[in-house]
Amino acid sequence: MTVKEFLSDEKIFEVSLLPFSKASIINSKKAERLFENFEVKTVIFFLIPYYVKTEEKGNISRYAYARDYHFYFKELTERLEKEFPSVFRYACDSSPINEVEGAVKAGLGSIGKNGLLINKRYGSYVFVAEFFSKLDINDPLFNGLEQKERGQVCRGCNACKNACPMNAFLDKTKCVSFINQKKVLDKGDIEIIKSAPLVWGCDICQEACPENKKADETEIPFFYNDLTPTLTEEKLNALIESGEFEKRAYAWRGQKVIRRNIRLKEEV
Repeated sequence: MTVKEFLSDEKIFEVSLLPFSKASIINSKKAERLFENFEVKTVIFFLIPYYVKTEEKGNISRYAYARDYHFYFKELTERLEKEFPSVFRYACDSSPINEVEGAVKAGLGSIGKNGLLINKRYGSYVFVAEFFSKLDINDPLFNGLEQKERGQVCRGCNACKNACPMNAFLDKTKCVSFINQKKVLDKGDIEIIKSAPLVWGCDICQEACPENKKADETEIPFFYNDLTPTLTEEKLNALIESGEFEKRAYAWRGQKVIRRNIRLKEEV
């Protein structure tokens, strides 16, 4: 089995190669730990799409409808290691390299005005991940894969920028998603949460993007299971009692923050 065949079986189709020398290391200590006794030569960048159409208009960011994608990535790498023992190291979200920059260099999309990677097929509804290999880029294991040509996806139309109610493009601390994840709020923050559409995260700039309006749905089964697009006190309690809460992307912030946001929205 080749890497392309393995990922295709996983319903991952946006894949590209890049020599490790072209990747930008942003955390040298993390790189030292991850690559100890492992000479990296090639990076396999790929996108994990998560967009699922639902009849229910949720009140949390779309990436959090299903279980935390880190659980999927863990399952994926376990299957990878079983198929290709000791060939790869891997990272997703906690990488020692600049993932978005690397994905752009590998031809998987461009960076939008909102700082998100935009892909022709899936828009910005993707997680960026990578496998690091000690094999040469021309190794037969990579047959069928190649570095894609870099192409511009972002139209530069400013739709995302114009849609942002907080003008957060100049100051990321003004982003609604940043504010509704804070543990301590001031009066201004409280009013923003009350007026914002979501109790966790924010999709305003993504929903405004014309590339996202034609985005394909994911084919990965993981993102269709255990969907919870809307959080209420009742649903939150059920998630906690069942042990499901800890498997959600918002669990890292704790239930108090989510519960506070739900209650603030109920006051409107």
